Amino acid sequence: MLDILQREFIYLWYYFSILFNQIVIILGTWYFPGSVISVFGKEKIHRLFVSIQNKRLGVFGVVPASLLGISSPLCMYGTIPIAASFSEKGMRDYWLAGFMMSSIY
Repeated sequence: MLDILQREFIYLWYYFSILFNQIVIILGTWYFPGSVISVFGKEKIHRLFVSIQNKRLGVFGVVPASLLGISSPLCMYGTIPIAASFSEKGMRDYWLAGFMMSSIY
């Protein structure tokens, strides 16, 4: 009986240690830097995105918006506040969709 409990404990320890390592790696590489960039780099991203707003690109403006979304390492939680501020400034909705869908998460 103790042998079975010991094997189960080892299994649970191994499972939770792997799960914990994966969570720490994800938080360290994506969420934390994305949050820092969304707080401190918001103005730079905002200026770049607004610079394409003044150009008459039409539907083709989705391409630079998507490239800006790809280049910004923001997770979903960092992209939403920036997209909300873009929407308040009058950015086109389909450009916002391209930006948000092209971000990492």
